Amino acid sequence: MSGYFLPVGLLLAFLTAWLAPEPGRLLQQAGLVPWMVVTIFLINGYQTVLSQMPLSGKLWTTALIAVLINLLISPFLGLAAASLLALPSAAAIGLIVTATVPSTLSSGIVMTQLAEGDGIKALFLTILLNLLGVFTIPFLLPVVLENAGSLDLSPWPLLKQLLIIVLLPFVLGMLGRRILQLSPRHWLIRYLPSSCVVVTVWMSVSASSETLKEISLPLIGGMIVAALLLHGALLLLCLGSRHLYQPQRGEWIALLFTASQKTLPVAVGVLAALNQPIGVALVACILFHFMQLLVDSMLAARLARTTAG
Repeated sequence: MSGYFLPVGLLLAFLTAWLAPEPGRLLQQAGLVPWMVVTIFLINGYQTVLSQMPLSGKLWTTALIAVLINLLISPFLGLAAASLLALPSAAAIGLIVTATVPSTLSSGIVMTQLAEGDGIKALFLTILLNLLGVFTIPFLLPVVLENAGSLDLSPWPLLKQLLIIVLLPFVLGMLGRRILQLSPRHWLIRYLPSSCVVVTVWMSVSASSETLKEISLPLIGGMIVAALLLHGALLLLCLGSRHLYQPQRGEWIALLFTASQKTLPVAVGVLAALNQPIGVALVACILFHFMQLLVDSMLAARLARTTAG
C-alpha cells in the first residue's frame, strides 16, 4: 500500500489541478510550497538516528563516489541530455534542476532493501547527499544553467533558501526527537512527507495549468527520453565505480540506488525559488521521478532474484 501512495497521489494531484486549478493556484500564491519542503525535512530529521550510522570500513570511499556522481557530475549529464535532445528552455531547466538536486529521501532506501542491499548505509548516503546538496546546488546550478543559455542566477539567495527550507528543518527535526514521544514509525510520520510532495505538486501544477495544457506529446516524449538517458547514465556510473575499490555487495547496491536517484520535493522547492513560470519544468521533474521509480523497481527485483539464486 505505502509503495503506491506517492505515484497514485501524484496522478490524482495532476488530475485535480487540471480539472479545478483555482484552489491550488491560490494556495501556491500564498507561498505554501516552501513550507511543504520544510515539513518534509523536519520529518526526515525526526526519523534520523545518528547513532545508527555505520561510519567505518570502505563507507567513506563509497560516500565520496556518491557525492561525485550524484552532486558533481550529474548536473552536467543533465545539461548533456537536454542539449542532445534539443529540449526547449523550460523543459531543459526542469531536467537540469532535477540533475542538480540530491538523492530521494525514501525510495532509494526502499529500493536498496528490496534488492537485498544495506538499508542502513543507504540511509547514511541519503542524509549525506541531501545535507551537502544544500551547498552544491546554489553554486553548480547557475553554472550549468548559464551554459544552457537558460537563466542568469545568483547563488546566494538560493543558498539562503536551501539553508532555511532544508538544513534548518532537518536539524530541528533531530532535536525534536529528544522532546516528542511520537514513534518515527507512526503512520502520520510515515505518510506526511509523501502527502507534502503530493500537495506541492498539486499547487504547482494548478498555478501552471494554462501552460501545461499547451504541452505537446512530442515534447512529453522528449522529456521522457531525456529522463531515461540521465538516469541510465547515473546508474552506469554507479555500476562502473564498484570495480574501482571492490565494496561489499550490500554497500554498492546502496550506492546504486541512492546516487542515481533524485529528490522531487527539493527540485520543486528550487524551481519555486527561481521566480520563473515552472509549469513545463515541473513536468520534466515529475516525469524523471516516475521513470526512475519504474526503472529502479525492475532493477531491484532483478538484483533480489540474483541474490536469492
